[in-house]
Amino acid sequence: MKIKLLILTIIGMFMQVPVQAAISVDKTITQEYLQNNGYSKQIYDTVNVSRARALGEEFYSSEEIKFKNSKAPVRWWKRFHAYLDPGKDDFSFYHHDNKPEPSASDL
Repeated sequence: MKIKLLILTIIGMFMQVPVQAAISVDKTITQEYLQNNGYSKQIYDTVNVSRARALGEEFYSSEEIKFKNSKAPVRWWKRFHAYLDPGKDDFSFYHHDNKPEPSASDL
């Protein structure tokens, strides 16, 4: 009996105990948390844009602000290049009005 109790005690000492650590949603969308878990800055911007849309706010990423602050010919060229190359981001995905009928800007 003593040996069984000793073995159970040793097993109990080396058994992993779950921590049950809880992380709030506010902490999971911070840039530090996302970068520490292997996500890119683009995912951080996408999460913040989605969060801002859900709250009815406007959020512009650093790349969008840089695009908006550029001169008119540069903006035109970037939009034209985005029109020709479907893989190029023209920053219109999150910032457009949802309409029931399709239009040329949806292409």
